[in-house]
This record gives sequence, C-alpha cells and structure tokens, in this order.
Amino acid sequence: MKNRLINLLKLLVSLGLLALLSRLVDWRAAWEVLKAMHWGYLGLAFLLFQVTFLLRSYRWRALLDALDTHVPIPRLLYLYYVGGFFNTFLPSGFGGDAIKMYELGRYSHRPSEAVGTVLVDRLAGIIVLLAMGILAWPFVYRDLPAREATFVLGVSCAGLVASWVLFQRRLVEWLLKFLPKRVGAPLGRLYTAIHTCGTRALWKSLAISVLFNLVLFTMTFVIAIALGQRIPFIYFVAFMPIISLSMLIPSVGALGTREGAYVLLFGLANVPQHVAMAMSLGFYLVNVLTGVIGAVLYAIAAAKGMGVPRGKEAVDGSVDRRARIQ
Repeated sequence: MKNRLINLLKLLVSLGLLALLSRLVDWRAAWEVLKAMHWGYLGLAFLLFQVTFLLRSYRWRALLDALDTHVPIPRLLYLYYVGGFFNTFLPSGFGGDAIKMYELGRYSHRPSEAVGTVLVDRLAGIIVLLAMGILAWPFVYRDLPAREATFVLGVSCAGLVASWVLFQRRLVEWLLKFLPKRVGAPLGRLYTAIHTCGTRALWKSLAISVLFNLVLFTMTFVIAIALGQRIPFIYFVAFMPIISLSMLIPSVGALGTREGAYVLLFGLANVPQHVAMAMSLGFYLVNVLTGVIGAVLYAIAAAKGMGVPRGKEAVDGSVDRRARIQ
C-alpha cells in the first residue's frame, strides 16, 4: 500500500510539472524543433550514452573488487541496462538500484557491504559532477543574471559539501548520536558499509567518474547540435549538476523535473524555452531507446532463467530484504 502511494505521488509530480510547463512553453514549437532533428547526431548521442553505461560498469567493479566481490563486466553492464529499463518505464525510480542489490547477493559473501557499493557508485558520480560544475562556473557567471548565477553556484557547492560530509567518518558518527536509535542505528550500519570499499577504490571510482561525466556532457552537447543549437560546451558542464540533481526528485522517469530544469537553466543562457524543452525531450528519447535495450536483455535473460526478480513485488521484496540486512 505504501509503495502504491509513493508511486502515485511520483506520477502526480510528473503530471503536475508537465501541466505547469505546458502553460509556460509552446509545445507545438518544441515539437517542430524535434521533427527537424538531425538523426545522425542523435545516433552519435545514443552511442555516447552507451559508453557511459560501460564506464559506470567499470566504476562499480572497482568498488566491488575492493570487497573481494568479483562480478564480470558483462554482468554489471547487463544490470545497468535492465536498471535503466526499470527506471525509465516504471514509477519506481529505485527499481534499478533494487535489481543491483538483489544481484549482489549471488556474488558476495558480504552482502551488506556490497549493497553499499550501489550507493557509493552513485555518490562518486555526483561528487565529480558537482565539482566540475563549480570549476565551470567562473566561465559562465558573467553571462547569467546575478541572482541566478549565485543560485547555480550555491546548489553545486551545497551538494559538494554534503557529499564531503559523508566521507568524514568521525563527524557523521557524532551526528548520528543525535538521531533516535531507530533511525541512527540502520544509518550507521549503512554508513559503515559504504566505507568498507577503502580509499584506493574510492579514488579510482572518482577518476572514472571524471571520464564518465565528460562523456555525459558531450552527449547532451551533441543532442543540442542535433536540434540545430550551437550552445557553448561549458554551459553543459555548469548546468548538468543541477539538472542531474533535479532528476533525483521523485517522479516517473524524471519526466517534468528534468524538463523544468532544462527550461529554467538554459533559459538563462538565452536558449528559447521551447528549444530547451526539445533538448530535454531529446535526452529522454535517448533514455527510452536505451531502456528498450534493457527490456530486450531482461526478456532474454528471463527466458534463460538468468534474469533478476520477476515483477514489481520481487523487486520491492529485494529492497526490503537488503534493508533488513543493513
């Protein structure tokens, strides 16, 4: 019942934001921009997105290897594709992570610590993304209104500081003491699991994240080119951290949250609202096409008896079991 309510909330968030955007953006004009898309460049953007999946697989393996949990790259890549399918087509944005958590139980004798790598994998990407956004800010702030420029910098800095705090073990352990035991105890166990990877593995994952984000920026840049836009590359470096954070807001496939962030941020760079909307929908199209690949791989693996939990109940159950382990 609780999961249904959460999924309903996500659906309402997406529908509400899309309804609001429909009053602010000329959807017909956005559609005309999409119809004029250069499909060759879109194909290039699609291929670059597949490269990000491969890089994320190597980043995750670096963390798992530190726990003596050796999962083949093809299997990790498979999990990312299937996770992409679940996250794109199902209301539960956590579905992809649930699949990874379930799968790790088949390979690891330290399931609690291995589950922690799923979170560290995400965190490594976010930390580098925010850091690169801060580095790009000096090159774009002069072209932005003062208040909005401060907002862009503030969000990136706040996110980076929050990520830094997670790696300050003594500080976090001290802060957890002020939480009720019912909340602090499981958070403490999860925090310990995250830190078992070790410093060397964390640095390796951060290094891979630099390359991953550069490819991601290039992919979004190419989507803009496919739509006939010549926007300086540095804007994608500066804006993608906030766009990525907006996609963490509960919604269905990030619909509504991503589009709103695109319209708001690229509007500051004098990109027409309907064009920014088209750019966001282009990004979503690449996600959908990639999700289709995940669906096909999932169906093939399920037919061979090598898939992951069947159905939503199995996925949700895997999350509950891992939560109890934590």
